[in-house]
Amino acid sequence: MHKIEKLHRELLEKLTETNRALDRIASLLVSTQLLQECVSPDGEARTAEECATIVDESFNAGMCLHEQMIDAQRDFKYQVDEFYIGNNDDDDEDEEDEGPAPQIALKF
Repeated sequence: MHKIEKLHRELLEKLTETNRALDRIASLLVSTQLLQECVSPDGEARTAEECATIVDESFNAGMCLHEQMIDAQRDFKYQVDEFYIGNNDDDDEDEEDEGPAPQIALKF
């Protein structure tokens, strides 16, 4: 039991370290975007409220794109699983003479 607890503590320490690094990365990205949005394309200074609105809209757009990507991946995985790979149903025994089922590459 002692070995499991030690591994658990090590894993927790690694996850904590990773979360700190991710927090730093996120704060740097937001800081960079705020710096870029402080000045409009016309060269005029923007107010803090305008910058906050732009960053908020950008974040929400990113979240929407992320959800769309997850949905597209889920649909693709379903189509691959259902129609292309591993289609070894027992009721398709008469197709065995035609050769192996076609496979598609999942790595790009």
